[in-house]
Amino acid sequence: MEPHKIWIEQCDAAENIENDFGTQQALDYLIGEKFLNFLEAAESDTDFRDEIPDFVAKIETIFEHWQLAQYLETARQTEPFDPSLFEPRSHSLLGEEEIEFDADEIEEMRKNDIRQCTRDLLLVERARDWLLEEEA
Repeated sequence: MEPHKIWIEQCDAAENIENDFGTQQALDYLIGEKFLNFLEAAESDTDFRDEIPDFVAKIETIFEHWQLAQYLETARQTEPFDPSLFEPRSHSLLGEEEIEFDADEIEEMRKNDIRQCTRDLLLVERARDWLLEEEA
C-alpha cells in the first residue's frame, strides 16, 4: 500500500476512535503507534519520508497543539527494567518458584530493554520536532 493511503486511513480511524472512545485512545493509536512507526519507516524509505509533512498537517487538524504537546510528554514511557522480577519467590501453597532464565539471559534482556527505550526516545523526539515545530 502506498504511504499516503496508509496515513489517510490511519487518520480516519483515529477520528472514529476519538468519537467512540475519547481523545486519549485516539492519541495512543495515531501518535503513539502509527505516527511513530511511520517515522521509523521513513528512516529507510523515501516514499514514507516524503509523506511526513502531509501526515503532520492532517494530524494537526485532528488534535489541538496542546493535546499533542501533552501526549508527547509521556509517549512510550515505560517502567525501568526490574531484574527482581526474575528472582524466585516463595508461595505458601505452591512452594519455591522456578526461574527459567540464567544471569546472562537476564542481562541480555536488560540490554535489549535499554536499546528499545533508546529507539523509542529518539522516535518521540523526532515526533516532537515534527508536531511541535512552531514552539521551538
